[in-house]
Amino acid sequence: MSPNREKLRKLVDDRCLDTDIPYTLSTGTQSEFYFDCKKAMLDGECLSLIAEEFLVEALKLPVPPKAIGGLTMGADFIVAAVIQRAFQTGMPTVSGSIVRKEPKKHGTRNKIENELPAGTCIMVIDDVITSGASTETACEEYIAEGYEVVGIVALVDREAGGRERLSKKYRCPVQAIFTKSDFPRISQGMNDAPRTYEPVAFSA
Repeated sequence: MSPNREKLRKLVDDRCLDTDIPYTLSTGTQSEFYFDCKKAMLDGECLSLIAEEFLVEALKLPVPPKAIGGLTMGADFIVAAVIQRAFQTGMPTVSGSIVRKEPKKHGTRNKIENELPAGTCIMVIDDVITSGASTETACEEYIAEGYEVVGIVALVDREAGGRERLSKKYRCPVQAIFTKSDFPRISQGMNDAPRTYEPVAFSA
């Protein structure tokens, strides 16, 4: 792991990883740990490092992406940071694109913000992959508009099977900056298997 990536890993561990109480995930299952990655995306130092690492992954793809995008709002901050960083470093122009969860109710009524020409090669991103459902939603919208998904990258893969499922479905590289195994606090003895917790009674 490069020094920059290790620095980011420590920041994510410190600021985003919560193991205090059980959490309900978007899949409906419960987990003993939770990555609140918005805390990193709303921190200047963390977001700068995130942009650097996503660009590293973009450069590894067999087909260079001409755009980067994903589903709001897991992708919003990362997309903005990456395209800005690409411009600042003199890389070839990379456009940003965001998929709404529902069409805009006024104005353009777009489902995709900053629609790009059919055939655009896009790297689809997300903050966390669990089942991969939100990433899949973005991929399906882009494919329906004629884009070519050439890679998928997440900040964190919870190692719950989502990355493998996306790779099989879209036949493209699916990577993560970090996996659950990169965080010692949770890499031993914890998993995402559904579990039942007794309700906690709070006194008034």
